[in-house]
Amino acid sequence: MLAKKIALGFGIAIVFPMMVHFGVSTFVKEPQLKDYYGCYLEYGGQPSPQAVADMQNKRVLFEDQQKVYQRALFSIAIPVGLFVIILGAMLPIPSIGTGLMFGGLFSVLDGYFNYWTELPDWARFVSLLLAFIVLLWVGFRKLAK
Repeated sequence: MLAKKIALGFGIAIVFPMMVHFGVSTFVKEPQLKDYYGCYLEYGGQPSPQAVADMQNKRVLFEDQQKVYQRALFSIAIPVGLFVIILGAMLPIPSIGTGLMFGGLFSVLDGYFNYWTELPDWARFVSLLLAFIVLLWVGFRKLAK
């Protein structure tokens, strides 16, 4: 029975952040490098000056679209992840609660890993402070017995 509880918690912890990630991808398309560079990725010779300029323009477009996607993922994954951590701490079924808490944590990490380089220092600090407060609240309020 313990193995089933562990498997359930582990499954929730893995599936939940993937669901959040691909849910965001459903509404905000994640840019694909091949869509911007196409045949340039396979080009083996010396590109013309026009081709180089075209590749630079496409790189800028790709990076802009990537930032839009990363911002959307960050904006959804962090609050949803923190909410699910709190929800998991409140549930009376330990395997589901633990799975939700880990899944929420992994969602928060996914949001941070994808947008970290674009965040200004103050936003990093404030968002991490909020996450830290949520984790402390969960620890003191719900898990201390």
